Amino acid sequence: MKGKYSKPVKTAVKLIWSSFDREKIRQGYAMLMQAAQQGDADALAFIARCFMGEEYVWAQAGFTVDDANASKLMQKSAMMGSATGVLCAVRSANLTPSVERAMPFASFKEAFEEILGQAERGDAFCCYMVANVYFWGDYLRVEPDYAKQFKDERDYNAWAWPIAKVWYERSFDGGLCAGWGNYCDIRKSGLGDISPDVYERYYQMLADISPIICTNYGYYLRKEKGDAYAGLLRYVEAARKGDPQGAYNAGHIYEAGEEVDENISLACQLFEMAANGGLAQGQFEMGYYHFEGCGDLEQDYAQAVDWFEKAYWNPKCSEVTKAQCAAYLGICYQEGLGTVQDDDVAFEYLHEAGDGVDHLWDSIIVRVLTALGVAYAFGRGTEADIELGYQYFEDAVKLGSEEAKEYISYINSPDFEARERKKEEPTTPVAPFWQGVAAMISDAVEADLREILDRIDDERIYTVALVTDRYCCSLFLAVNTLEYLESEDEEPDDESRWHPDEWGYSDGHDSELVKLSKTLWENHNTLPGEAFFFNAMISAMKQVKDSGILGERTDEITLFISISDDEDAENLEDSSAMTLNSPELAAAFLDRNR
Repeated sequence: MKGKYSKPVKTAVKLIWSSFDREKIRQGYAMLMQAAQQGDADALAFIARCFMGEEYVWAQAGFTVDDANASKLMQKSAMMGSATGVLCAVRSANLTPSVERAMPFASFKEAFEEILGQAERGDAFCCYMVANVYFWGDYLRVEPDYAKQFKDERDYNAWAWPIAKVWYERSFDGGLCAGWGNYCDIRKSGLGDISPDVYERYYQMLADISPIICTNYGYYLRKEKGDAYAGLLRYVEAARKGDPQGAYNAGHIYEAGEEVDENISLACQLFEMAANGGLAQGQFEMGYYHFEGCGDLEQDYAQAVDWFEKAYWNPKCSEVTKAQCAAYLGICYQEGLGTVQDDDVAFEYLHEAGDGVDHLWDSIIVRVLTALGVAYAFGRGTEADIELGYQYFEDAVKLGSEEAKEYISYINSPDFEARERKKEEPTTPVAPFWQGVAAMISDAVEADLREILDRIDDERIYTVALVTDRYCCSLFLAVNTLEYLESEDEEPDDESRWHPDEWGYSDGHDSELVKLSKTLWENHNTLPGEAFFFNAMISAMKQVKDSGILGERTDEITLFISISDDEDAENLEDSSAMTLNSPELAAAFLDRNR
């Protein structure tokens, strides 16, 4: 209740709300903290605004939203006699009856008149607050009897908004941009009689100050004034000043080659600025660029998943962007691209992407439909429904998916019928030894694979197979490399490429798998069945793959299980390859004998 701000508060307010410079904003905040420690109630009110989110302070200023702390500080400032605290408390629903009783002002009107006096003396922030009192209808708390003369809200606005317009313009003249959105609403309503020249002058002036308004002005220039290139320049300027939306808009133009030559590298840099600024669309674009390996970025599925998840869980992520993220995340989780393969998580994302298919483009729709086909046809993440899976594959084929066509061919083949028949075979109760056999196999495979990798050195592995015999009582591990394949005298054929007996590397005579095989033979009489053992082998190989032991090229290596000297080996190899590998690798493997 002193009629004006202290000098530190006045300086701090200008730094925080007119500079749009994080370093200057930090300086202003430090000044507020020091003033608050000395008992300045106005400082408390402005500190509270810093923690109330982007409606009260620039989103890129670096403040964390803390509603509870902001509410406490705002109420305290009002009770200590800050007129700013009282007016802001009303706007943020913090002027509770108990606070109103405790404040030293006789009424809201008295607090308003103090702010009005500072506004009339030229304080820009006070001009803004006076404008808000008129704009939002808080003036009816100043003069309650006025409510009787207005028929409805529009009738009130017709009287109050022209007054608010004048005070907003005075705040703009003082370098404050905070009321621009409300000013635009007044213009759109036609109640403020804002001429085009005045509107244009203030728009351009504030665009030179605020990165957010600079972005909006760029859009205005492109869409309303028909000056696309000038709009792009404003986007770039806004991006340079720290506005993520401006960076995204500019990136989109450079990516599409609109008004300028296509520049994917520059687009990527701009999208990264938008992503780092917390914009969900920018985070999605970074995920896409890493997924595809665009611009100067190498393909990196782990980075892609990280960005897609940041965008998906961004509180401001739109329905469109969320559907796009769900599509890519579903594919990544189903195929184990950049993350641990998880059919349950994959299906949830894919189902959401399927519901939002109108927000996707053809190339990703094809992949989503195919992935949903895989989920339903083979019961991955959901209950198996071969008819629904088949329908998804057919829909994908209509959009040109060769991969889905391969799956349809497989489903229509005798191999698939044999696989389904085997799944329906009754199982024998599982004896204690066999309950942990998948983990035992995994441990043995991993130990033997480490020894093989030491021998292989830097050769490029293209396949790994775990092989049992027709009685399911022995195991051996086989690995082959491109170098070994190319070293053979004859041109490599499918048999040498994909027959484990023809490969260059396997576990030794004293390997962990040899030791385990002896134990398998000893417990063979309690084996629950072939299907049980094959599933345990597949599970073990999946665990080994997920362990990361195969290194960065894991997703390029085809894994499968097989049976030596058995006519059903090919069926087992096919079904295991489809479970253990990405659809692309699996489809190529299924095509090996054609």
